[in-house]
Amino acid sequence: MTALLLRSGPVGLLLALALPATGHATGSPDSSPGSAASSGRRVLLVTPEPDGDIAPAVVTRLRGELRAARFEMDVATIAADAPRRATVEDMAAREGTAAALGIFFGGGRVEMWATDASAGRTLMENLRLDAGTPDRRAAIVAVKAVDLLKATLAEIWTAPSTPAVAEPPPEALEPVVTTPVLPPPPVVIEHPDEDAAARRADRFSLTMGAGWLQADGMSGWAPMIALSTALGGGGLAARLTASALGSSTGVTQIDGSARLSQQLALAELMFWSPVWHRLRAALALGIGEHHLSIDGTGAPGFSGVNSSAWSTATSGGISVSWNLPAQLLLALDARAVENWTATSVQIHGTEVARIGRPIVWIALAAGVRFR
Repeated sequence: MTALLLRSGPVGLLLALALPATGHATGSPDSSPGSAASSGRRVLLVTPEPDGDIAPAVVTRLRGELRAARFEMDVATIAADAPRRATVEDMAAREGTAAALGIFFGGGRVEMWATDASAGRTLMENLRLDAGTPDRRAAIVAVKAVDLLKATLAEIWTAPSTPAVAEPPPEALEPVVTTPVLPPPPVVIEHPDEDAAARRADRFSLTMGAGWLQADGMSGWAPMIALSTALGGGGLAARLTASALGSSTGVTQIDGSARLSQQLALAELMFWSPVWHRLRAALALGIGEHHLSIDGTGAPGFSGVNSSAWSTATSGGISVSWNLPAQLLLALDARAVENWTATSVQIHGTEVARIGRPIVWIALAAGVRFR
């Protein structure tokens, strides 16, 4: 009896079951692009309109790598604001598509999504673009994209478009039993270095902005500056914040009037934690000094007094930071400040303001950070 050679795997098993019923074998494999697409060996590249100096080179290199593995590649262009994962998964579900690969450039990084709809598997990798020539960076992105596709299409990546089949003998053939090839376990791509960096406080940051202070009916805004530094390798940090040279609030009585302004300086201990993507939050506890300036003017027949008062201040609050590209950041702080002791402002024996219990301080700032 003439020997019959079949490749193992799902395709070989189907041919072994079909040949005894037909009594003849198929011809030589078709290596044309149409054959690759019709046999489910087509990869759809999903990307916004290519721009920059490496996107076209990445597409060219990917097409060559896929052809070498007997895959054909089509390119689908989507809007830049389209949802990335959902769009790639929808594209992968199209008929005749083995997988969809989404590549998105922006902010010195490349975000890649790969989906095999038939296996119900979606993998993602976020790659930082290091400095280098466009060709070198394009080669790195293409290699990473191919590795991601290999993990997604592990069952069919090395299988040819059609298996080689020997001509059957004239007599009836015995069934050929093959052992199915088990797919490898799903691959989860993690970035421990980046995840750990998100949990650390910035090594150093400098922010400037403005703050609004409210105390017992007296309110005003003032410029502020903050300098922070990490303490150790966790989410612990120290920050110095100062606010001065802002607006003043006027109070008026029959016997005279006064204008009040506040200055504040705090040393704070902060506990940072990641919230979502580039957003982080922190609890802050601080101690410092509060200064109240009083410029009094007396009514006719009364004298005016100019004075100031210093108080020890303690604070507690929260800080939210949004890390932007290019090492920039936006920060929003909300604090409750308690003075020890509070300062009472009186005009001719009548209390017109009591400053210090508590003071609400809300500040918005922008700055630069270093890791």
